Amino acid sequence: MAKKMMYSFAEKKNPVNGVISTIMGTVSLVLLVAMIYTSYYMRGDAGIYAGAFGLSGMIFAFVGFILGIISFSEKNIKYKYPKIGSVMCGIVFTIWLGLFLIGA
Repeated sequence: MAKKMMYSFAEKKNPVNGVISTIMGTVSLVLLVAMIYTSYYMRGDAGIYAGAFGLSGMIFAFVGFILGIISFSEKNIKYKYPKIGSVMCGIVFTIWLGLFLIGA
């Protein structure tokens, strides 16, 4: 007996939360690079600028990670953006948390 082929005609779409998660991860990464550049350019006296970049980037990474995880529960979606967003936000949040705990 031959196996029956099952076809699904449901259109898979990119989840909105997954795309937002990827964008937030990118913004957090840009803020990390901007903080490093600002601190280097001001020779370690970035002060309030580094704090603002750091807090904003940490919040963006955390919220992006949560949105990426939530987007996995949606039905009929492509998993590209939730995977990218969750991994990127998780890594960047870990870097931010490490910088915060070190006190740099």
